[in-house]
Order: sequence, then C-alpha cells, then structure tokens
Amino acid sequence: MPYQSISLGQLEEAERQSATTLRHLLAIKFNYDVKQGGFAQLIYNMQGNYLADIEDMLVDANATVAHTYYVRAIHMCLERQEDYGRFLESAYTEANELKHRLQLLSVEYLQRGKDFADEARGSFDIG
Repeated sequence: MPYQSISLGQLEEAERQSATTLRHLLAIKFNYDVKQGGFAQLIYNMQGNYLADIEDMLVDANATVAHTYYVRAIHMCLERQEDYGRFLESAYTEANELKHRLQLLSVEYLQRGKDFADEARGSFDIG
C-alpha cells in the first residue's frame, strides 16, 4: 500500500470517478494519517467528511483491529461533540482534551502491533 498523504480534494475527485477509487484512497489516507499522527490527525484532516466511508472501507478490508479502534475514536467524538467541534475549528497544534484522548487511543492501537496495511493486504488492488 502506498505510504502517502491524501488531501480532501483528492478524495472528492476520487468520489467523482468511482466508489472503488474512493475506497482505495481512503485506505491510503487512513494508513498514512494514523501512522503520522494517530486518530486525532485522521479525524482532524477529514473535517467531518467521509467518516462513514472510512468505516465501510475498514469493514470491506476485514481490518478488524483498525475498525475496532476507529469506532472507539468516532465514539469519543460523538460523546464530546463540543470538544469535537472546537477541535475541528482550531489549529491542530492547539491543546484540546478530545485530541489528547484520541492520541492516547492511537498509542494503544499502535502498540497492538497489528498494522492496518498488513490487515488490509490483498483487499485493495493498489500499487
């Protein structure tokens, strides 16, 4: 799986092309963002877009560990909607309790040693 940053603009373009292309780019984005800055970075970078599509992609990829942690991250956001809104509106570097909790969850996920790219291997025909 390519290890590269994917922008929201690239996801929007992929969505216009096909559902398969979007799913592939979401997989690349998930892999890159979570490794770079955890679930906080992924959720911040998504700005509320494609969150359900990411969950669908994780299910399609049979990435059960990644899916479990992603759902936990989304639940944290839903439980703290005011913090979630402030987090998305702030500069990423600003302190935020939700961001801190997401970062702790990310450490727990990454310590599991079950890499999303390994879990999803063979699920996507990406170079």
